[in-house]
Amino acid sequence: MSIASLLALTSGNAVAAEPASHPITPSAPWALELDDALSKPLVEQWYGTEVAQQWREIEPHWKDDTQLMTRDSFDEPMLAALGVGPVPAMNYEASPGVVFVAMDGVTLRPTCGNGDSAHSALNCTPLVSSEVTFPPFGAQAASEYQQLQAYYEPFNIVMTSGRPPDFVPYTMTVIGGSAAQAGLGGGVCGVANVACDGLKRNHVSLNFPQSCPGMAETAGQETAHNWGLEHTENQNDILYPFNNGGSKRFVDECMAISDATGNGITQCGYVHEVYCPAGMGEEQNSYQEMLGVFGPAEEDVTDPIIVSTFPEDGAVMDTNETFTVTANIEDDSRMVAVKWTWVDGLPDGTDSYTRCTNNVCDNDFVTGPSFVASEIAWDFVTFDNAPEGTYSFLLEVFDAYGNGTSQMVTIQVAEGGGSAEGGNDESGGGDTGATGDGPGGTAGEEGGTAGDAGADGADGDGGSGGCRTATPPASAAWMLGLLALIGIRRRRAA
Repeated sequence: MSIASLLALTSGNAVAAEPASHPITPSAPWALELDDALSKPLVEQWYGTEVAQQWREIEPHWKDDTQLMTRDSFDEPMLAALGVGPVPAMNYEASPGVVFVAMDGVTLRPTCGNGDSAHSALNCTPLVSSEVTFPPFGAQAASEYQQLQAYYEPFNIVMTSGRPPDFVPYTMTVIGGSAAQAGLGGGVCGVANVACDGLKRNHVSLNFPQSCPGMAETAGQETAHNWGLEHTENQNDILYPFNNGGSKRFVDECMAISDATGNGITQCGYVHEVYCPAGMGEEQNSYQEMLGVFGPAEEDVTDPIIVSTFPEDGAVMDTNETFTVTANIEDDSRMVAVKWTWVDGLPDGTDSYTRCTNNVCDNDFVTGPSFVASEIAWDFVTFDNAPEGTYSFLLEVFDAYGNGTSQMVTIQVAEGGGSAEGGNDESGGGDTGATGDGPGGTAGEEGGTAGDAGADGADGDGGSGGCRTATPPASAAWMLGLLALIGIRRRRAA
């Protein structure tokens, strides 16, 4: 079954199904959190509850000295152990990706606390075994950044030096410090988890300028590992495992997978075979695989549209009614980041309540990496015989290119109410750009930034405003959901 078909289970015709729910807080049984399909991990959406439970119990373990396997790895041996097959490669349409290049110093910790094994917005990754502060890159940052842009130029990747809001999924590649800081040998230039088929878009990779030269090349390779590419034997390919200098690119031909730094087990062979059938999973076309994940480079300066909300802004609802706060959203790309924040009228005993993409809120929208926004039911919270009062909710939407919009929805609940129609303009658009000065700015007062989410470190880079873009005509750059992550692949100096 394709990813699009699986997402249809949670949107469109599925909206009529009554999702399970439970009170947000015991003191307010009228305010219900939704336990719908979109609140479940993709593993559970795809394979069911029983497999998901087995998946949750998988413990991290090292497989030789180059690969750290976690429950998010979804390499072929893990899938076999779970008794399931891989999600068919290429069964989702390519979708834009975002890369945050962290060059100003960042503190990382090994655990996330939200169920993820790694999470860029939370500054957590199993690539470190304890809290580590990586220093700023230094004087060569600008030139290496530009070279990395050139490597990504053919693909629909938005690159930024300013951190996106935390509810926007993005890959973070850290450039700074040494391999020794991560507990690695001096010959290691960079390290990353491999996420087969680019199905996890919020991974982290590390690059060590104090250990090796050529950080653009290293970062290009480590981020490619984040998206499922493995080492090849072609010395001109970005994925060649040794820092041998020379001009590199994502090579557009089928190349033998290199086992020079690993244990001889290819992790994402079921994906590689799609692009190189004759190689039977042991050859990789780096260029075509990147196109398959992200598509060709595009420009996008169009804001997402909030087509409508229910209830509308200004609506009056009856205390005896049961209704769900929801929205219809449209965008011209296959990825948006969405956040609902309950602003006024929160239940007693509740300081805040949010639902958003990227697993940083009280409840999640787990969409996968590619979807049509208008086919998703962006449900927030259900009211069931709510008390009289005024209730306000903020809805924020960004696309991968940094185009954004927001809308405040305020409703009244009163005895004898029942006019769901209010003053909301259903033509869409909301307050375009109201969530900050474009990507990398704040996501509203309640929304915060990714820097807030991981703020206990000494990185000091959260929510930075100025962003450099991979596609200059587009608005400020940054960012971009999960299934297959895989072993750590280390790039070594020759």
